[in-house]
Amino acid sequence: MTTARSNDAPTAMIDRVASLLQVFDGGHRFTLAEVSRRAGLPRSSAHRILGRLVDLGWIERRGFEYALGIRMFELGSQVVRRDGVHQAALPHMHALHRSTGLTVHLSALQSGDVLHLERIGGWPEKGEGWRLGARQPAVHSAAGRALLAQLDDADWPALSYPPPATPGGVRTEADLRREIDRVRDRDGVAVDAEGCSAGVTAVAAAIGPSEDGLSAALSLCGPATAVPVDRAVAAVRRAATDIWYAAFGVTRLRGRPTRPVHAALPLADALTAVARG
Repeated sequence: MTTARSNDAPTAMIDRVASLLQVFDGGHRFTLAEVSRRAGLPRSSAHRILGRLVDLGWIERRGFEYALGIRMFELGSQVVRRDGVHQAALPHMHALHRSTGLTVHLSALQSGDVLHLERIGGWPEKGEGWRLGARQPAVHSAAGRALLAQLDDADWPALSYPPPATPGGVRTEADLRREIDRVRDRDGVAVDAEGCSAGVTAVAAAIGPSEDGLSAALSLCGPATAVPVDRAVAAVRRAATDIWYAAFGVTRLRGRPTRPVHAALPLADALTAVARG
């Protein structure tokens, strides 16, 4: 019995550390009492684990509050930035932001959510779902629907349908399938007009699978009253295709607009600047 307890101890400790770290999902700061309550750990255990994580740089302490530390950022950045699509996307994302004035996201499908891997632009300033590192339900997100549309329905991950934030959001599988049909009719570009967040219009296109299987989408978002959707669709489609070519080293032949494998994105004639407002 002593052996069984010793074998279980490392797993139990890992579970405690994981439950504690998950408290900080969202980038907030918490006191020891809040961490203990949210993680479901005794105050003494939470204090001991937090102290060690502070020593390692995984957690930082300011006064009586704790937050994720710089070491967590370093480790997470290494995971994301090793991906070829992410590296190829950065210059195109900056160019797209400069030419449109809109916020650009690079997102990946993770189970039934989309995870925002990169963000260029400061709007919206509020809204947890739009920040770097945040997740949004795939069914509510333009990026999520663009990624789902490039998959066979049988390959979809398990999806949830939480109540949408607006009356125009997706509520059922039937709603989602109608939206996916629209994405496919639009050659792989998804448009979400205030379905995910009130006052926000987002346009997204799938880039295609990376060399290690991470499927990513590029999106633009901005105030619903200021996004010219047709021009945003053309801009996102072209930029997503350019990223695919850059990531996989495919030479584009002039006069022969071929489609990247898996991406299902026809080439646009030009990158159209989208004016803000």
